[in-house]
Amino acid sequence: MNETGKTGGIRLGLAATIAASLFLLVPLATAAELTRDEYVERAEPICKRNVEANKRIFKGAKEEVKRGELKKASRHFFRAATALKKTIAQLKAVPRPSADAAKLTKWFGYLETEVDYFNRIGKALAAGQKAKAQNLSVRLNRNSSRANNTVLLFNFDYCKIDPTRFT
Repeated sequence: MNETGKTGGIRLGLAATIAASLFLLVPLATAAELTRDEYVERAEPICKRNVEANKRIFKGAKEEVKRGELKKASRHFFRAATALKKTIAQLKAVPRPSADAAKLTKWFGYLETEVDYFNRIGKALAAGQKAKAQNLSVRLNRNSSRANNTVLLFNFDYCKIDPTRFT
């Protein structure tokens, strides 16, 4: 092999190494730090879909409870738990501003507790335990307030938990 062949091979290898390095750096360059406003802009459509789903999910639930159709009403809460769990997964996939990472992690904890309360209320209703479901509902509302207070500075609209939207 002549000298040009070695040089050409070295250049080709060097070019491939540089190209591979740049390829690996592209995700880092595009994953620039989000601001709080940018986070809200990305999170709100996800929450809006959940709010709209919950309006459909909870339609008629209150009347079913009033009529004593507790088992039927329980299904609304199980479906809401499933929908919220999916929403949380989508929200967790959104990059977070590093300055707000701890606050958002705490908020996600409250949201996961919401899922747990929805399931527990569903189980209580399915078992015919209306008083227990009401007690859990009070706890759910208290948890919702804590979640909202945690992210108050974000000025969320749809990501703010507002139970009155579903009644």
